[in-house]
Amino acid sequence: MTQGKICIVLNPEAGHGKAKRLLPLVMKAFGSQGIVPHVLTSQRRRHPEELAREACRQEYKVVVAMGGDGTVGEVVNGILTSGIPGVAMGVIPAGTGNDFTAGNNLFDGWESATRALFKPRFGKVDVFLVQDSAGFSRYAVNSIGMGYDAYVVKRVAELGSRKIGHLSYMLEAFRGLFAFNPATLGIGVRDDSGGERACSGPVQDRENVWLFAITNSERFGGGMKVSPGANCWDGRLDYAYLAGIPRYALVRLIFLVRSGKHIGRPGVFRGQATQVSVQAPRGFPCHLDGDTVDAVYPVTVKVLPGALPLVVEGTNSSERRDSEVSA
Repeated sequence: MTQGKICIVLNPEAGHGKAKRLLPLVMKAFGSQGIVPHVLTSQRRRHPEELAREACRQEYKVVVAMGGDGTVGEVVNGILTSGIPGVAMGVIPAGTGNDFTAGNNLFDGWESATRALFKPRFGKVDVFLVQDSAGFSRYAVNSIGMGYDAYVVKRVAELGSRKIGHLSYMLEAFRGLFAFNPATLGIGVRDDSGGERACSGPVQDRENVWLFAITNSERFGGGMKVSPGANCWDGRLDYAYLAGIPRYALVRLIFLVRSGKHIGRPGVFRGQATQVSVQAPRGFPCHLDGDTVDAVYPVTVKVLPGALPLVVEGTNSSERRDSEVSA
């Protein structure tokens, strides 16, 4: 058995270097409790996934993602593809958006997230399994986006060294309002949560879809509340899309999404399901937890209820089904 039970997978670039700057403070906090976690530092895209997978195989009980939502998504994939059952994930939010932790009200910040690891309690959270028609398969834990938002993420990624922080996203979001074109999507929804009342609706074509989002928390894309009330404990996925509205109307809706006030407006559609399939034109942008992918449509997203043990703060919430474990 590996002597240390906690392994931190650090993305030093997360939050424009925030994660790297916070590490000494995190380690000092652990040291005050006599805990010395092992730290693995990622060096490239997909490296956090590799490090997390290896940490599982080295018999660490808790693998902690220290970074943003992209880092969290990669660590989830590393844990779930390791073949080692029962490994829990911890999260120390240190990215730019931190949508998964903030959108599920998990922690106030890195301090409370670190304290939760001193004597961990666990809740089992839902995970999304994403598959496309070319055999691609990957897990997502916070969000899947298709359309306008994925276009912005892709454009910022293409900037490379020319990134200028939040301004890059603002600039590309503004450009996208004029450069991105909506598409007709075929949307199929299945809901197995009702037991005998399980239902599967026919695929419906929706024209002029600007954005299709599937979420596991309230927050998406750096704080947008696409699906208010969405959470990672209910065994379902929340989906929302913007369709059938002119370009000028998109501008106002994008601002309203920041606060969740877009709900009920013309062109806004939302629902819950256990599985969603989306048919879109070739090249229609797609991202998983903020990581762009070249999806070959149709894409199917299925919720896996309670698939991942997650370190949470001490709480009386029965939804989280906490159990105390010695650290």
